[in-house]
Amino acid sequence: MKKLLLLLTIVAITTSCSIGKQPEFKSISRIDVKHISVRNVAIKADAIFKNPNHLKGKLSIEDLKVFVDNIHVADIQSETFNVPSNDEFSIPLEASFSLSKIYKNNTKSILANVLKAFQTDSLQIMYKGNIRYHLGDYSFPYTIDKTQHIVLKK
Repeated sequence: MKKLLLLLTIVAITTSCSIGKQPEFKSISRIDVKHISVRNVAIKADAIFKNPNHLKGKLSIEDLKVFVDNIHVADIQSETFNVPSNDEFSIPLEASFSLSKIYKNNTKSILANVLKAFQTDSLQIMYKGNIRYHLGDYSFPYTIDKTQHIVLKK
């Protein structure tokens, strides 16, 4: 009887939870223009994760920056997100920036940048930084480095 109880306990422990795995970062997707005006652009994207655990935890954004044509234009600030158990989920990444920030840093090529933006109607957006998973005292950083061209026409 004791051997059967011991065997059942071992099976239950090994099959019930995969504690050793943190959520898997899959991608940054749906980078898109949320709002555009003569002075400002607001963009949004989703960071996609999959949590294979029964344990939940939290995700926080740490030092996640937005670059446009290799110029730092914004920092993403956000609250902590709850991680659902055994599920694929996304967290929103939103930022807004002034178009003048792009052209102010490239005063030598202002005309070229303006012409490029009008001709292509797109910008190269890059998200770079970290998102951190927290579970009690355990934490794990995900390095984010995603570049994509977005269309400015709305």
